[in-house]
Amino acid sequence: IFARADREFGVQAPVIAAFWALETDFGAVQGDFHTLNALVSLSHDCRRPQLFRPQIVPLLMLIDRGVVPADVTGAWAGEIGQTQMLPSDYLGHGVDGDGNGLVDLRGSAPDVIMSTASKIQSRGWKRDQPWIEEVRVPDDLPWEQTGRTNKLPLTQWTQWGVTRPDGTPLLDNGLKAGLALAMGRKGPAFLTYDNFDVYLEWNQSFTYALTAANLAGWACRSTVGRRSSCWRDCEW
Repeated sequence: IFARADREFGVQAPVIAAFWALETDFGAVQGDFHTLNALVSLSHDCRRPQLFRPQIVPLLMLIDRGVVPADVTGAWAGEIGQTQMLPSDYLGHGVDGDGNGLVDLRGSAPDVIMSTASKIQSRGWKRDQPWIEEVRVPDDLPWEQTGRTNKLPLTQWTQWGVTRPDGTPLLDNGLKAGLALAMGRKGPAFLTYDNFDVYLEWNQSFTYALTAANLAGWACRSTVGRRSSCWRDCEW
């Protein structure tokens, strides 16, 4: 199923697995909040009603079609299933991975894998491209050039003395990347590519995005910029 998700959506297995692990520990903790009640309550909350109001009709459609029961439960913010999808994403990106005619994001691993890949692709994921790379930075780096959104060619970062963690030169993959400093100048530093932005589309918390991206990278165990699909290079 992971291989199929990679073929159809261009999303590597470790990327999917990292979200799956962080969201619900692979389905172990999916939440016990009544989803409809949660969304109705949040739709009248003064903080982010514009996010939750558009989720009510998709949820009712899922219930009406028999995809989920009327008393379906999930996270406090209305997400459902093993990778915690909002009803609009469930409705728009749910994929019947096991071919039984039903998209079950709570109990079917094939459905979860395929649907998660579909959602990630919809956020702008670029096939066979890296997402993050830990690097070492020099003390005299032009710090005003750092930041996730200031994407520059790797040749420029190399010229300024940025290297791989072991001090070897960066591998020029022809892409641009920003330089994110997770804990300031003395903390860990990461080159962030366009695909990293997808993590922030999934969850706007930089800490969450950095954790998910690094978990996927560690699982992948492949050289950044390698053109082959990285799941083939993993030891599963």
